Amino acid sequence: MNRKEAEKYLRGWIRSQHLICFDRDFIFETVDQSHLERFERCLMTLGGKVRSVEAVGNWPMGSGRAFKILRTKASVPRPGGEKIVEYWAKHGSSETRYSDINR
Repeated sequence: MNRKEAEKYLRGWIRSQHLICFDRDFIFETVDQSHLERFERCLMTLGGKVRSVEAVGNWPMGSGRAFKILRTKASVPRPGGEKIVEYWAKHGSSETRYSDINR
């Protein structure tokens, strides 16, 4: 994955409220393991790495079905992540799309 492609994924996750910035960290939440793996590849491309992954709640998907919400924490890569933080400041949210469930 090249840098441009990685930044495109990260901007998309900011718009969809999967990715937020908090303090000096990226926080990424998803129910899809493949998104988590792609997020990690994006960070590695920018020079960062994932610090932790934890299950923080369940996303209901019909009667009797639920998916685990996975929260990933990673340091914002510096240098390299400044453009993404600036994009988040303009277009992002302070809460992820799953915030109501995992409080």
